[in-house]
Amino acid sequence: MVRRSGLSFAELVFVSACVVCTALPALADTQVFTITDDSSLHQAVAQARADFLAIKPYVSRLDATILIPNGGGTWRRGSYNPNAIAYPASCVKLAYLAAAMYWERTNGYPYDYLDWCVRPMVAESDNYATGETVDEITGAPNYQTTTYDATFWAWYAQRLFTENYLQSRGLLENQVVLHKTYPTNSGSSPSGAELLARNYRGPNMMQPKCSASLMLEIVKGAIEPGATSYMRALLASDPWGGNSEFGFGLPPGSLYENKLGLAYDTLEDIAYVVLPNGREFVLAAYSNGFQGPEPGNPYPWDASLLGVFCEMVIDELGLNAGCPPRIRIDNTDVAVTVTGSWDVITDQIVDYDMYGDSYLSTLSEHSATASVTWDLNVPFTGQYEICVWSPQKSTATTVTYTVNHAGGATDVGVDQTHCGGRWFKLGDFDIDVGQGSVVLTNAARRRDRIVMADAVKITKWPGGGLFDDDDDGDIDLTDFCGFHACVTGPVGGPVSDPCNNQDADGDGDVDLSDFAAFQRLFGAS
Repeated sequence: MVRRSGLSFAELVFVSACVVCTALPALADTQVFTITDDSSLHQAVAQARADFLAIKPYVSRLDATILIPNGGGTWRRGSYNPNAIAYPASCVKLAYLAAAMYWERTNGYPYDYLDWCVRPMVAESDNYATGETVDEITGAPNYQTTTYDATFWAWYAQRLFTENYLQSRGLLENQVVLHKTYPTNSGSSPSGAELLARNYRGPNMMQPKCSASLMLEIVKGAIEPGATSYMRALLASDPWGGNSEFGFGLPPGSLYENKLGLAYDTLEDIAYVVLPNGREFVLAAYSNGFQGPEPGNPYPWDASLLGVFCEMVIDELGLNAGCPPRIRIDNTDVAVTVTGSWDVITDQIVDYDMYGDSYLSTLSEHSATASVTWDLNVPFTGQYEICVWSPQKSTATTVTYTVNHAGGATDVGVDQTHCGGRWFKLGDFDIDVGQGSVVLTNAARRRDRIVMADAVKITKWPGGGLFDDDDDGDIDLTDFCGFHACVTGPVGGPVSDPCNNQDADGDGDVDLSDFAAFQRLFGAS
């Protein structure tokens, strides 16, 4: 912070006028939507956080907010430290995106007028483009100065454009949303007026609660409705891609729109998610998770850690009910067959990121002398995403997982020295009902290195095939009602194509035994 004794009384008065928006009492968080804090959601977020930190001891800070629709346009909120501010890295670009849309409309421009800088700022997280966006919407590019004089404070007042906009919507509170992300168009680090502004206010800082509400307003058309589709297209991400964090924990077929942040030790994400069952939520999380082994993980896995937390939140809240089936098979499961010599490792202090209470370990050989087979026995014919989990060890090696599927066998190499303590995707495979397996052997290029066999997860892609009665790509209430009517009589829902492709047990009849399988899938009783 600058020393106040260095300012004259006139300058202090001018500063007060410039920052009046931040001195006003904070308005209610989001003036558009009714959001109610829910103690059960608070508890669920806290439990997911505790479960996550238990297997990631190098993470000491994790603050989060989730918003879940409550009907009638209202939302429930669950949080852990919702007002805790943290350096947001590139998450701040979400605020600049919203402010840019507002600037375009109020200046009479179309919503794609600044596309040349806004698009790379968001879609590519480009820092140079971020600087250009800030310059455009504030009209205050950097200039060289070392003095807090009237010229600086006039410049500073213009740089408050985004904060003023957020404050007008009740979305600012204790956040600092002012500075560019570096290196940028005005230099590799703050200098001149930008350095004075940073010294005066400190770095950009954001918090989970307002971040989640900002994302909610964007995706639900409250912020510049004419720009909603444009903004959402920029935020759309591949869950397994380079712009993802939470995405690494989402089931296949999920809609994922987000803005991540990664810098120094910070790792955060602000996202809107729609699961294959139609359940939607907004999740914002800020952590210091980019440390320990994380910076050494290969791209894009270096930013994947919060996917574990996201999946834990989904599980804790039961949001997966009605999604296509997901099966997780640990090394102790009856579906696992072990040959050769393997040790059972249970020390969770050393191997804190194992799945469950143990994993299997052996030494590598040039040719296979030991194997572990996970029998998938998939419940329905279809395409499945297959992932594996193992701890992370510097003494491990690259191993080969063989996936046996409808089209044959596919070998996938995995370096077990990286990406430990999370699901690592082997690929998407077509598998027939009752079939499929994943096999790991201890064959490797180097001998006497650790090979680990822990867990496998398979998740069916939505759409097509068994139980998608109306062929709309989703297994939902319409299909459930149709199947129930087919087997036991109508329950108030339509029957689009009775008894089509629903012989779950393959006995030639569509009957109550098949309906029981659909009940388990749909989460109904």
